Amino acid sequence: MVSYVSEYGCTKCDLTSEIPLPSTEEILIDHSNCHIDPCFGCKAKNLQLNAGDATRDISDKKWQGNLAFYRQARADGIQPNGTHPVQVEAAYKASETLGKAYDGGTMTRADKVTKNVAFIMKETGAV
Repeated sequence: MVSYVSEYGCTKCDLTSEIPLPSTEEILIDHSNCHIDPCFGCKAKNLQLNAGDATRDISDKKWQGNLAFYRQARADGIQPNGTHPVQVEAAYKASETLGKAYDGGTMTRADKVTKNVAFIMKETGAV
């Protein structure tokens, strides 16, 4: 088993050496054959990293529709707990139960607002 470095390698291509390589700026690499057999540097510079729609599990049309529903709630003076349609709908129902616009930043979760909770909130001055 070898317990020391036996070869040094370039991070930009497959060049190896028994002695440490100079800094990567000083290495002159022949790229004349990279169109057939590209070196690591040429492969890496052509990488395209973009998650795109892979991070979103719904279509753009549905996404825009959800945001439009949220924007309408904000225009009506309601502050839902989130942009998901279920949260926006719960905020509308909570507003109706409370008799005033729901504010997710200062009030209990919208889906927890019932007539009894609304009564207690009004009695304690939370609304």
